[in-house]
Amino acid sequence: MRQFHCVNLEYFPKEQTLFWKIKNTGIPNFCLNGLKEFQEFCSWVKEYFSHPDRPLKFIVSGSEHQGIYNMGGDLPFFLENIQSGDIENLRQYAHLCVDAIYNIYTSFDLPVLTIALVEGKAYGGGFECALAHDYILAVDDAQFGLPENKFNLFPGMGAYSLLHRKLSTGDASEILKSGRILEVNYLKSLGLINTVFSKKEEEGELAAFNFVSRLNEHFNFEYHHALCTKKIFPLDKKELLEITNIWVEACFKIKKFDLRRMEILGNTQLRKSKAMTIH
Repeated sequence: MRQFHCVNLEYFPKEQTLFWKIKNTGIPNFCLNGLKEFQEFCSWVKEYFSHPDRPLKFIVSGSEHQGIYNMGGDLPFFLENIQSGDIENLRQYAHLCVDAIYNIYTSFDLPVLTIALVEGKAYGGGFECALAHDYILAVDDAQFGLPENKFNLFPGMGAYSLLHRKLSTGDASEILKSGRILEVNYLKSLGLINTVFSKKEEEGELAAFNFVSRLNEHFNFEYHHALCTKKIFPLDKKELLEITNIWVEACFKIKKFDLRRMEILGNTQLRKSKAMTIH
């Protein structure tokens, strides 16, 4: 099993399940180096599990950060590139994000189901990452949100495409525009979250295995149901790239006040991530 700097892997042949978890190192967001390595990870997954002697039905994502799934985009990186006017560097980052989202959405080009195991906060790109999976399994106190409009931007790495395919136009727009923290039960009522578990009753990994076991009982239906749904509501990578290119352009149109709010939010996320790690 290959080793990666940014993610830890566990393969369970009997359950035909691969877990990949973001390592508890640094800020739990999507940094440029991590996104570059994720490209390598995706290629490795496709090649390694294409062999018949490595059976795979489920790929589960998670995080080793206590109380955090992922905080989303690298706000200090955004700020640095906007202030320096480096549009190409920011565009590279955005395209790598799209590449990651699309690989998850297309199940790494394998006949598998993908599951996001959310055991804490999933904000911005973290929420978009979870939405790219076939299923979302969340602990009962998990929180979700798209905070980009707090600094006069919009979520540009998949939220529009994914939410408008999964929800009504009204519900999708409400989530995209509100900027508020979204609780588990609300998202479950909309159908975005499939199963909620209590951390008082079971650990996240156990909850994931129990969920996988239930899916496996009707895997033929569940897999082909997901496949047909994506055929009815197709998502082309070109669409994701066009939207993220709009996002890159929009980054260079926000004002100093918005940049200051981006900086404040980035510092807040850093403090929260440190507090969660210490706890």
